[in-house]
Amino acid sequence: MSVPEIDTPSLKKRLDLRANGDDKFYLLDVRNPHEQDIALIPGTDLLIPVTELESRIDELEAWKKEGTEVLVYCRSGGRSGNAVRILMENGILNCKNVAGGTLAYSDLVDPNMEKY
Repeated sequence: MSVPEIDTPSLKKRLDLRANGDDKFYLLDVRNPHEQDIALIPGTDLLIPVTELESRIDELEAWKKEGTEVLVYCRSGGRSGNAVRILMENGILNCKNVAGGTLAYSDLVDPNMEKY
């Protein structure tokens, strides 16, 4: 099953809009905690490793009820693609994978972001 995606330049534009109150979405990091210490997309709302997502899905219940879009990222886009599938299977349908993850964010948006 293919998942909807957003590219990192579009994510950056939306983050800027959100900072001004002109956009609303949640940014979910599905990497492991130690990865967040290396590189983090500014504006991340929550970290839940993809391996824990199904068992912690109740933490996103308010997001599900709200229907606000959830943008999901990891290092390169693979784990976050799987996470989007998990979210959709659990009724959080308004979600997108951040294509390329932190690697693409570093390449296309913030060259100072650490790569690993």
